[in-house]
Amino acid sequence: MLQLVSEIIIEGAKTWKFNALNNCNIVEDTATLTDTCELLLPKRVDWEGSENFKLPIKRGDKITVKLGYDGVLKTRFVGFIRTIDSKNPIKITCEDGMFLLKTVEVKKKGYAKVTLKQLITDLLAGTGIQFQLIDDDIVLGPYRITKNTVAEELNEIKSEFGLRAYFRTVDGVSKLYVGFTYPFDSRKRENFIYGKNIISEDFVYRIAEDVKIKVKAISIDAKNKRTELTTGDKDGELFTVYKYNVGKDELKRFAESELIRFKTTGFKGGFETFGEPFVNKCDIAYIEASDNNKGSFLIKKLEVNFGMSGYRQKIEIGQPLNLE
Repeated sequence: MLQLVSEIIIEGAKTWKFNALNNCNIVEDTATLTDTCELLLPKRVDWEGSENFKLPIKRGDKITVKLGYDGVLKTRFVGFIRTIDSKNPIKITCEDGMFLLKTVEVKKKGYAKVTLKQLITDLLAGTGIQFQLIDDDIVLGPYRITKNTVAEELNEIKSEFGLRAYFRTVDGVSKLYVGFTYPFDSRKRENFIYGKNIISEDFVYRIAEDVKIKVKAISIDAKNKRTELTTGDKDGELFTVYKYNVGKDELKRFAESELIRFKTTGFKGGFETFGEPFVNKCDIAYIEASDNNKGSFLIKKLEVNFGMSGYRQKIEIGQPLNLE
């Protein structure tokens, strides 16, 4: 029987490291700005050197969570403490690097013309946070920073241009990714097979001809002029896509190609598996289901549960992927 192992590292006034853990819940979601982690510590935790039984950890301390089996630990979460419930047992809630960006104020300024790379560089100046553009550098045109914090401005960029911003932890390093699509670098592809490592499944297998999709395509040029058009089924599930700086004809061709991509035969839903194989959001899941249907899918959302009841991953899949 596999033995669960964990290591929690908290870096504040000093560094605390402990291996005892009652429960851990981590949620990664491509649709949200922030990933979260909640820890429940054992009822008895001795904080060496702490005075008057006062908790020596505080909001804003950096935290790293490593989980695994049989002595093999892998980094599952890197972020900061958001709240501490000091009742026994102690509960700690955490957020990824977006926690820091929710507290960093930005200097309001305007640009006659700015690239995405320059804008993100300016927003992250002094934070020490690494970032990577998913797409090629994009000219955003005229732009004005109007929000109070970096996180609020990133949300504004998403609303205005459709550019997603979220953190991913790759090889133990947390990095901010920004772009229209999902990152293709450092993506793992893992196999999940019913009867082997799929514990339970909740899939609907849909044939392309039966899938109703509506695509809204938006293009913004270097002068911030917006072009929009819609194609597909009027009563279909809406997907909004972006193509930078193209004319209406090219935008239409792009929208129609995206419609074909979304109207694909494949699964919709999710499944539960063990703590290994270890995956993150934006990784690729190759699935062989109980009905013998199979395919590769983007991991859209991931919930990790670790503790007294075992080590599990609940995975929600996104679009089918053609990897040929």
